[in-house]
Amino acid sequence: MSKLMNDTLNIDILLLACAGQGVDINVSELSTLLGKHRTTIHSRLDNLFQHEIIDPPFLPFRWLLNELPFFVIEKIKLPRDEKTNLWIELDPQILAAFFVKEEEFNTLMIEQHKDLYDYQLWKERMVSEDKVSLKSGIDYIPSEPYYLSTKALSKYKPEVSLEILKANYKRGKHTQIKGLELDDVYVDLLEALLSGKGIHVNPNTLAKSLGVNRKTIQRRLDILLEEKIVLPPVCRFPRIWAPPDYFLVISLLEITKNKNRIVKILTEDPRVTMLFRVNVGRYNLLTFNSFYRMDDYLAWEEANDQRFPDTFGAVKNFYLSPAMTFAINQQYVSVEYLNAQKERLRGKKLMDAMQ
Repeated sequence: MSKLMNDTLNIDILLLACAGQGVDINVSELSTLLGKHRTTIHSRLDNLFQHEIIDPPFLPFRWLLNELPFFVIEKIKLPRDEKTNLWIELDPQILAAFFVKEEEFNTLMIEQHKDLYDYQLWKERMVSEDKVSLKSGIDYIPSEPYYLSTKALSKYKPEVSLEILKANYKRGKHTQIKGLELDDVYVDLLEALLSGKGIHVNPNTLAKSLGVNRKTIQRRLDILLEEKIVLPPVCRFPRIWAPPDYFLVISLLEITKNKNRIVKILTEDPRVTMLFRVNVGRYNLLTFNSFYRMDDYLAWEEANDQRFPDTFGAVKNFYLSPAMTFAINQQYVSVEYLNAQKERLRGKKLMDAMQ
C-alpha cells in the first residue's frame, strides 16, 4: 500500500473528490473551447445530465486497481427479490451486475477483491450472514467464476467508446440517445467531458469542507495525481464501458498465434474499452467491447477472422444490453473502500494511543 493511503487527510480528500464533491465543470472554458455561447453550453449540459447520458464529474480512484487487484466475473444463480437487489446495490465488492439467462445462472456479476482468500470469505458471508434469500436446506450459491488480475490489465479506457458513437452519429446510424436528439454540439461536448476538458477540482470547496488551508489541499491533490493514486477529473458514461443504448459485449478469446500483435490491435481499437491477459481454460484474452447493435459486433468479429485467419480460436461472449443492466457502482466501490481505510486508520490511531 502506498504511504499516501496511510494519511487521514489524504483519505478525506479522496472521499470527497472521488464522490464528485468539489469537482466542477467550467462552463465558460467549455464555451471558449467549443466556440459556443455560454448559455448554449449550460443548457446542453443540463440536458445530458437530466437524460442520464453522462454522470457528473469526479476523480477516478486509480489506486483501487492496486488495492483490490483480484477481479472476478462470475455467472451466479440468485433469488429475484428485494433483499437480493438491496445486497447487490450496497455490497462494496460488487462493481456491476447484469441480468442474464445461461444454463442455471440468472446473473452476471463483476467484483473486485483483495485476493482469492478474500473472495472466498466474501462468498461464505453471503450465506452465513444471510445476505440473500436461500431455500431451506441450501447452504451455497451456485456460481461459475472467472478469475482475473488487474496486474494483467492491458487497456482501461472507458472514454474511447465515444469514437464509435461519433462514427455512428456522423453516418446517421445513431442520432438519438435516451430520447435526446444529438447534434454536433452535444457530440463535441461529450468528447470534451469524457476527456476531462473544462473539469477541475476546486480546492476551496474541499478546504472549506475539511477545515484545512487551501494550499494544503492543493499540495495534497498535486501529489495524489502525480503518484497516480487518482486520475484527473472526468465525466463517464453511467455504464462505464459503453455509451447509453449500446451493447456491452464481454468476450473471452482464444488467440492461437501472434498474441502480442492482436493485443496491440485490440488496444488501439475504440470498440474495446478494457482488455485483460488471462488464463481461463483455453482462453488467453478477455475484452470489454462496445457496439450499437448486435450485427455491428458480428460484422466486427467476422472482419477480424478474415483479417487474421487461423488466429482467433474459441470465443465465449456475454451479450449485455442496456435493459440487462441491474447495477453499476463505478464510484461506490471506491468510496466504500476509502471509508474502510479511514476506519482502519482510526482504529490504528486508537491502538497506538492505548499503548
